[in-house]
Amino acid sequence: MTAFGRNPDGQGTLFRVWEQAGTSGELTVTLPGKFKTATPVNLRGMNMGAPIHITNGRFKFNLPVYAPASFVLQEK
Repeated sequence: MTAFGRNPDGQGTLFRVWEQAGTSGELTVTLPGKFKTATPVNLRGMNMGAPIHITNGRFKFNLPVYAPASFVLQEK
């Protein structure tokens, strides 16, 4: 995890991870239970897809090799 905090580009909480081991694959993230969705964004904070529902504090996504994955988390 390289970022977790106030979204500098607007509302919500920014969450970012980078894959640095050279292996892509599905990643499961566990967060505090106060979030309902994770919207994929690029490094400039622009929307890159549909929101992913967070269930029981968890969501899954595919993390590409040597790449970042950023999300704006919205609270319940």
